[in-house]
Amino acid sequence: MTQEDAIVKKGQEVYETISPELRKKYDPADYVTIEVDSGTYFVDKNAAKAIHKAEKKYPKKQFFLAQVGRLAGRLSWLST
Repeated sequence: MTQEDAIVKKGQEVYETISPELRKKYDPADYVTIEVDSGTYFVDKNAAKAIHKAEKKYPKKQFFLAQVGRLAGRLSWLST
């Protein structure tokens, strides 16, 4: 398993755990970026902004990105 695969797997697990809370608090079109080691997440209507919020707190980390209302289209992100 590659490091990216591990980030995606962890991200999916965290997402499934926090999904009920996200669906109650946020719009289904919002994006959530998850720092998988801490489980900290950042939400914004814009995917790039959600990633930027995460990068501010966790520079040079990898993140998991998902849309709050969608189970598809997840990906990992490498902060530079």
